[in-house]
Amino acid sequence: MTISFHPAKDRPKTAAALAFGLGIVFQMLWQWLSPVPALVIWFALVLSLRDFYLPSTYSLNAEGLTVKRLLGARHYSWERFRAFVNDRNGVFLSPYKKRRATENQRGVFLPMLAEQRRKAVEFCLEMGLEKQAK
Repeated sequence: MTISFHPAKDRPKTAAALAFGLGIVFQMLWQWLSPVPALVIWFALVLSLRDFYLPSTYSLNAEGLTVKRLLGARHYSWERFRAFVNDRNGVFLSPYKKRRATENQRGVFLPMLAEQRRKAVEFCLEMGLEKQAK
């Protein structure tokens, strides 16, 4: 099963407003700082928003999960995960059966739309992961 998630495409008004805001921030940085630091700061800000503007593709199959983004792909085997949490913004795959403090650093969050989330939850249950409460 392959799921593609592209937030900017799903919310074009937000993407346009954010791009307008980035332009204003660039103009302010250009006025207040010299060109090199202004470009470095603005470029870092733009890179932090790449997951919003660029699509992510999640491939879930019997071998594991593959997350494809602009800068490459990461593969996770199902042995790494024990449980999942169905959130309103996506699915969080956890390496623990019970909640722990380090769960957020070691798990994988997959943002997706509601219809995609239902398919992912069904697939996680088929793979033998336990469903955790929020």
